Amino acid sequence: MAEEEAKASSVGNSAARGAMWNIGASVGARVIGLVGTLYMTRLLAPDVIGEVSAAAVLANSASWFSHLGFNQYMVTKARESRELTYHVAVVNTVFAIVGLTAIAFTGSLFAPVFSAPNLAAYLPGLALSVLIRRLGGVADKVLVRDLRFREVALAGAAGELAFSVSAVTLAATTKLGGQAIVIGNLIQAVITTGLVLRATGFGWFSRSPWSWAHTKDIFRYGIPLGVAQVLNSASRYWDNLEFSAFFGRKVLGLYNMAYNLADIPAVQFGEQIAGVLLPAMQKVSPADRKRAVVRASALLALVVFPMAIGLGAIAQSLIGALLRPEWQGVAPLLTVLSALSVFRPLTWVFSSYLNTYGRNRTLMILEAIKLALLLGCIAAFAKWGPLWSAGAVGLAFAVHALMMATLVVVTDGISARELASGFFRPIVACLIMAAAVIGVRHGLVARGVKSQWVLLIVETTVGGLVYIPAALLVARETSLEFLQRVRKALKRGD
Repeated sequence: MAEEEAKASSVGNSAARGAMWNIGASVGARVIGLVGTLYMTRLLAPDVIGEVSAAAVLANSASWFSHLGFNQYMVTKARESRELTYHVAVVNTVFAIVGLTAIAFTGSLFAPVFSAPNLAAYLPGLALSVLIRRLGGVADKVLVRDLRFREVALAGAAGELAFSVSAVTLAATTKLGGQAIVIGNLIQAVITTGLVLRATGFGWFSRSPWSWAHTKDIFRYGIPLGVAQVLNSASRYWDNLEFSAFFGRKVLGLYNMAYNLADIPAVQFGEQIAGVLLPAMQKVSPADRKRAVVRASALLALVVFPMAIGLGAIAQSLIGALLRPEWQGVAPLLTVLSALSVFRPLTWVFSSYLNTYGRNRTLMILEAIKLALLLGCIAAFAKWGPLWSAGAVGLAFAVHALMMATLVVVTDGISARELASGFFRPIVACLIMAAAVIGVRHGLVARGVKSQWVLLIVETTVGGLVYIPAALLVARETSLEFLQRVRKALKRGD
């Protein structure tokens, strides 16, 4: 028993250090990326960015359809076998080349559907960038399954930084327009993939006799999970295509910008934390996995919820201060979409947990329900305008998170009380914070303060000052555990 607890503690510390590396290495690059994205709005119009976004969704969609759970198979099934790793690498490469070549030159077919006349000009380059990333996908998961999160984080951060610098520089100094973003994606893909391959070498690609039994096992495991991944990715990106079809490329540009800003807390912190859970949970007992779900959910809520809800609270000042007049339509969309970062990270925690038991068909069904709800509600609410359709996105993710939480409670005996407590206590602290932020804004505006920068700085400061004591008051145990894990991770990080 003592040995199992020691192992669980060791894995927990490794996961904490991995999350810290993922977050720490990417924060700087993402900040630069955010600055670059915002500056890009001064160089390119919403309709141009909207068209590039639509092309990127199509390129990534081809990748999802040709990706049959290869990443998860690498982490859960092939972690101790060079032979299986070789088979996954070959199948992944073949499917990637076929899928992305098939989509690369179909832009003219999709252009009228999504009101994007220049779609065909952007699609080939974006498909190539996705293909390059896919070729490094197996090596990336070799690092993940070995808990070498530092190398993964640094490669991702370097690629993100390269994209921001190159895309902004090209957009500012040339007349490439949307092609500057395409070239930036290509540079990012080459750098990220190159660094990952450098970290792993090619020992994992040791040639082995071909086995159709191994191939069948990859498909048997991966097809349900691959379908779930397609549905999950579609729920993240196909709303862009629907917005383009219903409201045009300009509104798509505004919506895409608002979505990307709203998604920062989830991607920057939630995804980094959730990303280390699957390999970490593989190494502990089922009982420890259950405890890990409860604790990880609570810690995630404590960190991500205030960022998401706070972002929605300061949206008007933020957009007013940072973006030009033609982009001000982002503000109300951002307020509505901030619900994304409240619910999405929780579903990643539950997905990691269910993946450890191979419950891929369950994940597939849940993702299908979420996608149907998302696309159906966007279409149903479209007659009332884009703001209502944006609300459908938060609704779909909320229902999905609730279904997953209910599932693990009912089928796995996880304490509903502990799980709910981990969610609701941070939410209470966030509501106190949001009330303070909104109250301060109204007070300053009533006193004649018009500078959006002044409002933004004051609101952000008040939010931070209010949330910290509120969290220590209503979610004290989780707050103290979070601080303790951060201190340990910083001390042991190398």
